Amino acid sequence: MQRLSLFLLWAITAFVALNPCLGQNDRPTVGLVLTGGGARGAAHVGVIQALEESHIPIDFVVGTSVGALVGGYYASGWTPQAMKALLSTPEFQSRVSGKPLDPYEFSTDFGSPGIFSIHLGTAQSGVKGHLISSLPLDWALMQELAPASSAAGANFDSLMVPFRCVGSDVLAKTDTVFSQGYLPELIRASISFPFYMRPVWMEGRPIYDGGLYNNRPVDVMVEEFDPDIILISGTESAISNFESDALITQIEALVMQHNVVDAPHLARTFEIISELESGTLDFDKVDQACAAGYSSGLEFVASNGDKLPVEGSMESISAKRSAFLSTLSAFDVSEIEVAGLGEHQQVYAEGLLRFEKKKGIADALKKRMFFLEANAFIGRVFPRAKLNDDAFKVQIDVVEERSLKFTVGGGASSQPLSMGHAALQYTHFGRIPKVAKLSGSLGTLYSDLGLGIAFHHAGKLPWVVEPLFNIRRWNYTRDLVGFLQEIRPTFFNSSELEWGSRFTLPSSTRSALQLSVLGIQSLDRTYSNWLFSSSDPLNEDSFVGSVIGLNWFHEGRNHRQFPTAGSRFQIGGQFHGGNYASAFTPEDALDTRDSVNKDLRFFRGLAQFETYMSITERLVFGVKAEGRMSSETLRTTHRGSLAQAVSYSPMPGSKAVFLEHFRGYNFGAVAAVVDWTVLNGIHLRSEIHLFKATKGIVSGDKGPRLDSAIPSFWMGGIHVWKELPIGPISAGIEYYKSERSPLFFEVLLGYRLFQRSARR
Repeated sequence: MQRLSLFLLWAITAFVALNPCLGQNDRPTVGLVLTGGGARGAAHVGVIQALEESHIPIDFVVGTSVGALVGGYYASGWTPQAMKALLSTPEFQSRVSGKPLDPYEFSTDFGSPGIFSIHLGTAQSGVKGHLISSLPLDWALMQELAPASSAAGANFDSLMVPFRCVGSDVLAKTDTVFSQGYLPELIRASISFPFYMRPVWMEGRPIYDGGLYNNRPVDVMVEEFDPDIILISGTESAISNFESDALITQIEALVMQHNVVDAPHLARTFEIISELESGTLDFDKVDQACAAGYSSGLEFVASNGDKLPVEGSMESISAKRSAFLSTLSAFDVSEIEVAGLGEHQQVYAEGLLRFEKKKGIADALKKRMFFLEANAFIGRVFPRAKLNDDAFKVQIDVVEERSLKFTVGGGASSQPLSMGHAALQYTHFGRIPKVAKLSGSLGTLYSDLGLGIAFHHAGKLPWVVEPLFNIRRWNYTRDLVGFLQEIRPTFFNSSELEWGSRFTLPSSTRSALQLSVLGIQSLDRTYSNWLFSSSDPLNEDSFVGSVIGLNWFHEGRNHRQFPTAGSRFQIGGQFHGGNYASAFTPEDALDTRDSVNKDLRFFRGLAQFETYMSITERLVFGVKAEGRMSSETLRTTHRGSLAQAVSYSPMPGSKAVFLEHFRGYNFGAVAAVVDWTVLNGIHLRSEIHLFKATKGIVSGDKGPRLDSAIPSFWMGGIHVWKELPIGPISAGIEYYKSERSPLFFEVLLGYRLFQRSARR
C-alpha cells in the first residue's frame, strides 16, 4: 500500500510538471508578450526583473525580434539579473556590432589603409545584403542556449517557461511561429533585421526578423497558450521617431508591423510601455533601456497589482529555475563536422580549424572559428550544436566567399598629404586556394602599385607562398607650413621597384615566420641643402640587387593606427646585396665629391615590441620599444645617407615628414602611450618617444660622417580621435625635438599606412 501511494504521488507530480497549466488552477495564468525594437528591447529585461521581484508569475512567453532573444534566454533559465549583467559587457557589444572581441579578431590585411570592402559575385549574386558578421552572435547563442534546447528535447513547451518564437517568412509574406526546433537558430532567425544581418535559411526559405509581420504577437499568445492575463512589454516604435536620419530607424518604420490587439482580448490585456529616446541600433544605451523597463514594470505593478496573481515568494520562482538548470549539460565539445563545402575545400577548412577531438575545448574552437571566417576564401560560418552523450557535437556550416572583393580607403588630411587607396581581390577556392590582388595608393607624399598571387595550404603545417611585384614612390617636401596650403618643392623623392616571393609559415592564428626573397631596384634623388633651386646639384643614389629576409612577427593589436589593447612583436633580419651607384646632375655641377659605382653587402637586424594594458575601464597605458642594427656604410652625401637609413616613425605625422634626427643605421627607441576614453568613444591619446642612435649621421666638410657623440632626441604627440564607420578621425599636434620644423598639426580622416618596404 505504501509503495502504491508513493507511486501515485510521483505520477501526479510528474504529470503536473509536464503540464504547466495544471497546478495553476488556483490562480490565473499569465502570458508575457515581448515586442521587437532593437536596442530598445533591453527594456524587456528590466520589466521581467520588476515582475519577478513583485512575485508576478510568468507562465508563458512569446517573443518577436529582440523580444524573442530576451524571451528565449528567460525561458532557458537565465535570471533577469544575469541578462542585465550581460548587456553591459564588451561581449554583448561584440555580438550586436558583428565585430569580434580582441582575442578573436583576425585580419589578413592589417597593414592596409582600406576602410571598407564590397564583396561581389561572379554570377548574378551581386553585392552582399547585410552590414555585419553574425558569427559573434551565432556562437554566443549556441554556447549559451544549446544546453537548454537539448534538455528540452527541442520542444519549447519543455523549457523552464513554455516559449514561442516568431519569425517572418518574407517569401510567403507572413509571420511564422516556432514551437520546436533548435532554439539558438530560431532566435537568430527572429532577430535577422533586414540589411543589417543575414537571414537564416530554413527548408530553402529565408527567415527574417519577426517584427516584419508581427511585432506585437498577442494573437500568437492567444492561439498557442490562451492565458487568463496577457502582459505586453513594448517600447516606443520607430514611427514616433521618424524624424531621425538613421537609415536603420527609417527601415524599421517602413517595414515593421505594429499590430493592434483584437477587441475580444482587450479586457485581459495589459501593456507595459517603456518610454525611450534611443534608436534601434543604440546598443551603447542598453543599460538605460534596462533601467527604464525596470521602472516601467514597477509602476505597472503598483497601479495594477490588484488585478494580477502573485506567487508565494521569490523562492518558488528560484526553485522552478534551479530545477530546470539542473537538467542542463555543460557546453563541452567532443566532435566537429564541417558542412557546405566541396571535398578539397572541406579539407582546407578543417586544416584551419585544427580541431583535436577531446572534451573541454569550446574556447579554443571559438577562436579557430573566428580565424576561419577571417580567411579570404570563407564567406560565412554558422555553428550548430547537438548533445551527443555527455558532450556536444558542433556542425559548422561554411559558405565560400564571393570571388571578387573591392576595397577603398586612405586618408583625407588638412595638410597637403591626402592619400586614396583602392584594391581589387580575386579568390579561387580550388584544390590549391589562391588569392590574386591588385592594389594601389595615390597621394602627394606616397604612391604605390602592387600585384601579388598568394597560394595557400592548410593542414598540420599550413603555409602561404606569394609571388609579388610592387612599385613605390615617396616625395618629401622641404617643410609643411600653413593649413591647407600647396605643397612646396620636394627636396627628396624616392622610387622603388620590387619583385620576388614571400613564404609565410603561421605559428599561431596571429603569429607567423616569413621568408622573403626579393629583387630590388631603387633610385633616390636628393638635394644637399634645405634651401635649393633647380640649378643646385641633384644627387642620384641607385641600388640594384637582392634582399633576403627572415622575420617572425606577432600581430595582436586591436587597431591599425591607434591601438588600445593587444601586443605586437617582431624580430628578424635582412641581407642586402647589389650594386650601388651615385652621381650628380648636371654633370658639370660644382661639387668636390666624385661619382661612385661599387658593390654593397650589408645586414640589417630589427626587434620591435609594443603592448597595451588597461589601468581602468577608460584608461589604457602602452609601452613600445624598437632596436635596429646594421653593417652598412655611408652613402655619398649626407642627405643620401639619411634617405637610405631606417627611420623611426611611430606617429601618423612622423610618417609624413622627413625627420633628420630620427634616422640611423644603429639605434634604439622607447615610448610610453596613455589613451583615455573621455566619453562617447572619443579618445585623448598622448605619447612620448625617446630615440638614441649609437652613431648619428651628420654632415661634414668632406661629406657625411658618423658621430658617436650625437645626443638623444625625443618626439611627442597629443591626439583626439574617434572611430567612425568609415575609419578613425583624429586631430593632433606633434613635436619633434631639434627638427627644422618641429611642430606638426593635422586633422586626418582615415589611415596613414604604407606598404612595407624591402629596403627599410
